[in-house]
Amino acid sequence: MSSSPVLVLDIDGVVSLAQPGSAAPWYATLKADLGLDYEEIQREFFRGEFGEVLRGRLDLYVALYNYFEPKGLADRIETFVSYWFEKDAVIDHALLAEADAWRRRTGGKVFAAANQEHHRVVYLRDQAGLGKHFDEIVYSAALGVCKPERVFYTNAQARMGVTVAQSILFVDDKAENVDGARMCGWRAMLYRGRESLARALAEWE
Repeated sequence: MSSSPVLVLDIDGVVSLAQPGSAAPWYATLKADLGLDYEEIQREFFRGEFGEVLRGRLDLYVALYNYFEPKGLADRIETFVSYWFEKDAVIDHALLAEADAWRRRTGGKVFAAANQEHHRVVYLRDQAGLGKHFDEIVYSAALGVCKPERVFYTNAQARMGVTVAQSILFVDDKAENVDGARMCGWRAMLYRGRESLARALAEWE
């Protein structure tokens, strides 16, 4: 177990920048490219069974089949997933370089802690190259619970092998997730862009 400094980054909105609400979300040209309506998918899928997927209770492909098959679009599942994963992997490599430099300077560990499902984590880790920047990607489907629920943070801390909660600096773009981390004793900051993290890391050795 470790009490050395630990940097913990959210993925969507911090490391990956094509999330809903961003300037260029991954689905911006979904209708033109695949003829699929994101608003409908958001309403009927992402706000529905996808919650069970994020908690590891249902496989992504099963949930997508349940959504697409009644529409006669079961044959589009692989195409949709490939499109989604590729378009939703707009990685901030400069941010990761900051984290890499901090790890070299301090000898600390760097983790990701995110609400993610199994298949996308594999893609981000192996295809998008996040695996080489993190000691581990700790995520909701593996823990069985999502941020900002308290158990997410306690389970994540155990998974990361951290004994002292205050040795963690957690960075997330959602205030409720930052608040949840603080309630578990983590140091946490609301992400306001790469420069804000660079300043925090320069002050935190």
